Amino acid sequence: MSRPRRVFAEGIYHFSSHASDTRLLFLGSDDRTTFLLRLALVFARFELALIAYALLGNHYHGVVFTPGGRISTALQQLHTWYSRTYNRRHEHTAHLFRAHFFAREVTSDEDLLATCRYVAHNPVAAGLTDDPFAWPWSSAAATAGLAEPMIPLDSSPLRAALGDSDDWQRRYRRFIDD
Repeated sequence: MSRPRRVFAEGIYHFSSHASDTRLLFLGSDDRTTFLLRLALVFARFELALIAYALLGNHYHGVVFTPGGRISTALQQLHTWYSRTYNRRHEHTAHLFRAHFFAREVTSDEDLLATCRYVAHNPVAAGLTDDPFAWPWSSAAATAGLAEPMIPLDSSPLRAALGDSDDWQRRYRRFIDD
């Protein structure tokens, strides 16, 4: 029996995808840069607004606003292109990603903040850094105003969740640090 098709309504979603088996998705900075640039291109094409992301070794996380069911097609295109590029670059032939990505709708401002904290702290939990703002392959520092974004980000949902005030980035930093 085939898996039922997932339907995504307009909204904000936390999504994640893992590598197959024990493979790594990113073997170095070149892989991460390639992936991020393609993610930005695909998301722009599908009019998806990236709110947050973190790239680790064997998986990545993102938070996105989607105006409809475009997330599945966008991730399918991203994963297919990146897998082919990765396999050519590293002389591999097997599947890179697990068959299905994780996605969960974010249902409130509190949920959005907690999800973005989780994404920002994922590199810390993985032992890649001690400071979520120091991991260069995450949007946390850019969102906090501590670095320039590597790819376009839509901070408006986070700004709104933090009270839409001029000091929202300071409040975001404090929230992530707590």
